[in-house]
Amino acid sequence: MRPMLARVAPILGVPRVRQAAEYYRDVFGFELDPTAGVFQPDPGQPDGVYGIVNLGNASIHFQYRASFTAPSPTTRGDLERDAYVYVSDVHAIWRRLQEQAARIVQPLWLAPYGINECTVEDLNGYRISFGQPLDYEAGDRGQA
Repeated sequence: MRPMLARVAPILGVPRVRQAAEYYRDVFGFELDPTAGVFQPDPGQPDGVYGIVNLGNASIHFQYRASFTAPSPTTRGDLERDAYVYVSDVHAIWRRLQEQAARIVQPLWLAPYGINECTVEDLNGYRISFGQPLDYEAGDRGQA
């Protein structure tokens, strides 16, 4: 019997974990547990070494990388992305992104593959897409 996939969470390497997690909370609307959201095992690492943010059933993890190099917008293609988050109301996400002055890479549009989506870039240069399939039914791809 084949094991079933439950969830996948990308792990993004960042120079400052807490700053990245708080950005996703404040700008993109993810949840960040104030106590357990950022793991700080060493007082010498005040920004933490690992963090997790959630949006419904979607999670994005952040891991401290001392030798972090930001993705370069000049060397990556327009369609390159680092994470894709399926949501139940992409229009609400889009409004929030605009209100919070997120860095828009691709405005909200209907992609030729039948998904309303938009793409933003975070403070470390990672590109995150939010999408809602036209035939979305609650529970099909998780809820946000």
